[in-house]
Amino acid sequence: MRTFLRSSFLVFLFLVSSVAAIAQGSLKGVITDASTGETLIGANILVSSEAGVSKGTTTNANGSYEITNLAAGTYTARISFVGFTDQRVTDIQIVNGQATTLDITLSPGMSLNPVVVSASKIKEKVTESPSSIQVVSNREIRNINTTSSADFIKAAKGVDVAQQGIASSTVVTRGFNNIFSGSLLLLTDNRIATVPSLRANLMHFIPLVNDDIESIEVVLGPGAALYGPNANSGVVNILTRSPLVSEGTTVGVYAGNQSMLKAQFRTAHSFNNKVGLKVSGSYLTAEEFRLDDNDPYLKQEANARAQYLASGGNPNSEIGKRIGIRDYDIEKLGFDARLDINPSDDLDLIFNYGFNRSSNIDLTGLGSGQAVNWTYSYYQGRMIYKNFFAQAFLNKSNSGDTYIIPTGLGIVDRSSQFVTQVQHQSNFGRFNFLYGMDYLNTNPVTEGTINGRNEDTDGFYEIGGYMQSKFSASPKLDFLFSFRADKHEKLNDTQFSPRAAVVFRPIENQNFRFTYNQSFSTPSSNALFLDLLASRVPIGNFYNLEIRAQGVPKNGFTFARGDNGRPLFVSNFAPTAPAFQLNTQDATTWGLIRNIVRSALASNPQTAALAPAMAQAPLPGSASPLGGNFATIAMGLAKLNTATGKFDPVSDAVDIAALKPTTYNTFEMGYKGIINERLLLSFDLYLTEAENFVGPLVVETPNAFINGANMAAYLTQYFTAVLLQQGLPLAVAQATAQQIGTNVGTSLGGLPLGVVTPNEALSRDAVILTYRNFGTVNFYGIDLGFDYLLNDNFRLMGNYSYMSKDKWLAIDNNPNLNVFLNAPQNKFSLGLNYDNRQSKWDGGVKFRYIDGFPIQSGIYTTFNSTTGQFDTIDSYYSLDVNMGYNFTKGVRASFNVNNLTNNKKPQFAGTPDIGIFAVGGVSVSF
Repeated sequence: MRTFLRSSFLVFLFLVSSVAAIAQGSLKGVITDASTGETLIGANILVSSEAGVSKGTTTNANGSYEITNLAAGTYTARISFVGFTDQRVTDIQIVNGQATTLDITLSPGMSLNPVVVSASKIKEKVTESPSSIQVVSNREIRNINTTSSADFIKAAKGVDVAQQGIASSTVVTRGFNNIFSGSLLLLTDNRIATVPSLRANLMHFIPLVNDDIESIEVVLGPGAALYGPNANSGVVNILTRSPLVSEGTTVGVYAGNQSMLKAQFRTAHSFNNKVGLKVSGSYLTAEEFRLDDNDPYLKQEANARAQYLASGGNPNSEIGKRIGIRDYDIEKLGFDARLDINPSDDLDLIFNYGFNRSSNIDLTGLGSGQAVNWTYSYYQGRMIYKNFFAQAFLNKSNSGDTYIIPTGLGIVDRSSQFVTQVQHQSNFGRFNFLYGMDYLNTNPVTEGTINGRNEDTDGFYEIGGYMQSKFSASPKLDFLFSFRADKHEKLNDTQFSPRAAVVFRPIENQNFRFTYNQSFSTPSSNALFLDLLASRVPIGNFYNLEIRAQGVPKNGFTFARGDNGRPLFVSNFAPTAPAFQLNTQDATTWGLIRNIVRSALASNPQTAALAPAMAQAPLPGSASPLGGNFATIAMGLAKLNTATGKFDPVSDAVDIAALKPTTYNTFEMGYKGIINERLLLSFDLYLTEAENFVGPLVVETPNAFINGANMAAYLTQYFTAVLLQQGLPLAVAQATAQQIGTNVGTSLGGLPLGVVTPNEALSRDAVILTYRNFGTVNFYGIDLGFDYLLNDNFRLMGNYSYMSKDKWLAIDNNPNLNVFLNAPQNKFSLGLNYDNRQSKWDGGVKFRYIDGFPIQSGIYTTFNSTTGQFDTIDSYYSLDVNMGYNFTKGVRASFNVNNLTNNKKPQFAGTPDIGIFAVGGVSVSF
């Protein structure tokens, strides 16, 4: 019934909006280049009325446009196109039932106020948006020879790019970076572009070539009100070019240092301006930057291999050929195809297919991963009919022969994600309504290598719906309200994401905004379903302590407790026996300890004769038949510290509740305006409260230990009596017993007797690494930016970003619960671009400075075990230069250098020093 009512309501709104369109007027015309007279394909036209109604479109393959369903009245049109100066036309009269013609010519130049769609999901100028948004245009993108789309936005305001190597990097906005950087929503043409089950933004998996990209829109701040989960820090939307408006063929060949070779092509064709087909592809090989020989993570990998071989591992086995072995050769193959069908001016059908295969090194939560022929593919279909939008897409991943370097274990990821989305927009006078629904179905398939024994229960769906209302109180004042609700199958509660904004434009191209956003990030597939062997820690010659990573079950983890209220533990010395009480006065627990001592005595020829005597050793705290009362031997708990490799004492085991989404509440005020048509200034100030962080993988299961000093005293007392009974003199008996007590007590005191395992643990006697929600953190930040047109050809750009904190330690008074920004508190960039359509030359130079920052992400950390403090990676800077020269007949040479000064610094823990990277090449267009 509810589904029927929702559907009926949407149909009703659609019909009302259609009826309201009857007999309304329209605006049409042709946009041309003032210098050549050629029509401009893909130019943006945006019209607004005195009542605040705003609508827009783009020119088609003939350079013509038409905006229909305009109510009678006076309108203003703003026309923009990349590489041309914006134009504004006022006092356009629209009459009901008639078409008004407006032809426009644009002059070459630079635009400071392009049309965007990602902030509000409707067309609007940058200076009208209720969010902080910036655009990287195709004119800028074409000048950068790159191995990843991340290079296009690394100098953008508020963006944090941590380069892991030549191709791989992590990208977020406004901090909270991670090895998979899932806090940023990455889109290509509104398609979620993350690896399905990992929720990893691997931008080097996107197979687009430079000529494919029309623009990249970067939205800073929460976007959950429209986009749903995992858009809490921002949205990056890569928009591609339609083959209907970008015909032609381009072939390019490029080479650079690090043995880099790259070839790419793109060909687009239009048939009667109704059907367009585009095919593009690229192939890349290179040699990765290498880790320093003293890098601790490289040493850990070498040690893992040495231990494997020392324990009798076969170097010719599958694991033996992988463990501790890095392959620094990179290979990447990408392909993308797009089909556009335009049967009428009101209807567009768009189909995409993409494929990427990569071999390189990427960070994972359990160590560096050697990606070997990892493939990523997608299928997407879109329909746009007037104000109605619908799409469906399928993302697929296949990890090939990928493995974790420190363990040599293979990783299988054949996951997929299917998504359907619908959206409709309506105008009623001064109101603009936008509403839609999303359905996401994620199906992880890891064949036990990642999700282990959760393999059959790790699929889930998410469903959400949203509504946005924009009320134009006047041409200068807009009120916007958005509301969204989302339900995740594996989480107990429905999540709500409201947004409210006030946008004030005192004069043309001046925008003051005040917004409130609530957003959320759902626990990842790993946090819910992970079941993976992390490592084995040798405990002397007794056993290897298994450490496993496990996601949190739907109802959380609970610890069983004994009669004394203390948690029960499972012993590694008796893994099949019932759980033991954390109390040596318990006869069963004492029997376990007594057997361990007997084994220790029997293994030493000098004490083997005394081993049988332990069978009669009395319960601590009781009277001995040999005489004397024995004091209680204390037992305690300690957790393995994965950073130091030592066990830290803890008082108890703490239950772990079912995971909740992390919620962000953000207040923001901002300004964006154009001054004297030359200077664009932007200022953003935001204050965020985040609660229920899903922490990193940490040890949550303590180990049970016996007090070594107490044990030594007990054994000394007991064996003194035993040896006296055997006829030894008192002094000899005491000395011998003391030596036995000290040796065995000290050895036993440092020995984990067992693991306090929760009831829901999939491995009974393993230390469990898992996740939990914790704490509330508050922070504020500032983003500043400017674009200044020195003249029609030179553009000076700069930005600065500040975050109030880069770490929050010991939240909830728990030393294991820390939150790290994993990004700098301070960063800035400055750039100069030259772009002249009348000249054969173009180019640019950019300088970036990144402040040092502490890191904790998975096993990657800057924690200093000597000082007990968190160090920071070094601050670093990068000077990047690019230039291009256009020969006649479509031949173009380009050259760019990243890190021109060769300032070698790592940009994240466990990554190599990133040095100079220079690439040059030639492309031919025809």
